[in-house]
Amino acid sequence: MSDARVLAAEAVESHVRAFFEGHSVEVVDYDLGPERREVAPDLRVLVVGPGPRSDSWAYVTAGCWAAMEKDGHGLEFVMTAHVRDQRFIELMAMIAYYHCGGHQLDLEHSMPIGEPWVPGSTCNCHRAWSPHTIVIIDGSVQSRETGPR
Repeated sequence: MSDARVLAAEAVESHVRAFFEGHSVEVVDYDLGPERREVAPDLRVLVVGPGPRSDSWAYVTAGCWAAMEKDGHGLEFVMTAHVRDQRFIELMAMIAYYHCGGHQLDLEHSMPIGEPWVPGSTCNCHRAWSPHTIVIIDGSVQSRETGPR
């Protein structure tokens, strides 16, 4: 892993831990498999438990920014749910692979997943929407509210 990738992943994790102070944060090193791992070699999913800031679970990618950064800009993805479920970790890995593997996502893009998110759901795609932008500058996360576009 390059120094820049290490700094980026550490900056994202540090930002998540600071933002969700008082919440448990589990780092899941998700293995996409040997052929897919090349597109997001440092992918992790941060699983944030309920706490003072939110009563929901948050799932945050760490590794997309480092894999796709261009001119200091890149994306990580966040999903919230009312339960902790391995399925949401898998969905975050799917998003990361899709984004880093040639289908670069941006605001208002959608991604088909070919099946319901969870059993019984009619949702079978993801939509990229950002309530705030995260920029990493010299290993430090800068977060700005942007709202829907």
